[in-house]
Amino acid sequence: MDISVTIPVYNVEKYLSRCLDSVLNQTFDGEYEIICVEDGSTDNSGKILDEYAKKYPKIKVIHQENKGLSAARNTALDCVTGRYTMFVDSDDFIAQNSLEGLYKVAQERDADVVVFDFVHGDVEGKKKETLYFKNIVDKYGSGTFNAETAEPFVYRFIPTATWNKFYLTDLVKDIKFVDDLNNQDRPHWAEVYTTAKRITYLPVPYYYYVMDRVDSNTRIRHKKAFDVFRAFGETEKVLRKNGYYDKLKDIHFAHFASNLIGALYKIEPAIREDFVSAIKSTDFDVDIDKFLKSDFYPFEKDNMRFIKFLKENDFSAINDILHQRGFWK
Repeated sequence: MDISVTIPVYNVEKYLSRCLDSVLNQTFDGEYEIICVEDGSTDNSGKILDEYAKKYPKIKVIHQENKGLSAARNTALDCVTGRYTMFVDSDDFIAQNSLEGLYKVAQERDADVVVFDFVHGDVEGKKKETLYFKNIVDKYGSGTFNAETAEPFVYRFIPTATWNKFYLTDLVKDIKFVDDLNNQDRPHWAEVYTTAKRITYLPVPYYYYVMDRVDSNTRIRHKKAFDVFRAFGETEKVLRKNGYYDKLKDIHFAHFASNLIGALYKIEPAIREDFVSAIKSTDFDVDIDKFLKSDFYPFEKDNMRFIKFLKENDFSAINDILHQRGFWK
């Protein structure tokens, strides 16, 4: 088997056929399988999958009790048989030539991981924007790199998302996702990035990512937003374990700051103070004043200034200022 495409499925009956059709209608002429893990859906997702599986031998469906996205991905990883593995979320879809192009590049460059571009937009396929990482192309072109040889900025700019990468199965099969965790992509990517020998970047938009679906993880406003602290804690453990914490520490905390601010912006008003308190009690293992004088991007410095502001003021002052500036409504 050349490629295994894994698709975790939970309550996506509106989008599932579009996703499956995009994976089935590939130009790739090699062998590939589609492993769908139906994670205890309460809508018609399971029925749709079973109907597809009867019609298309490529599709294997696994039904399990609802355990969450991490568990569904881990179940799929236990079943993959392809030389390469690709993750596709069930409300998204891929370009018709994705598997063909990614397989070719992985072979030509002998890559453990191929990182590729993606388009993000709304559920109707409108308001599209392509993510392209020019700074990585300028530095490495069509070559390969890894955590040892790459400059730290590469780790900052490659998205942690699981689905914009094409993996050598032998590399990722035993790298499991942390159970019951939003942002589970972050520690997973840290493990992949710091163990892969040959990573390459392909500036081709093979994936369409649906932004801000009403029930999507990207819109989490409740207490699960606190998972961001655990996600970055798990990521730090990986970086320390694999010997890259010192090299990537500043980038790690810059990324952490960005995610904290994004979560703070969206979080429910009733738990804003608790979230700010959690930020205050979090040890940023960086000298923020020194960080602000270093050679970081302006947006990274702005995020770190924001964290410093949160740490140095009481919640009443923070609440007033953020309302005045329109950050909170």
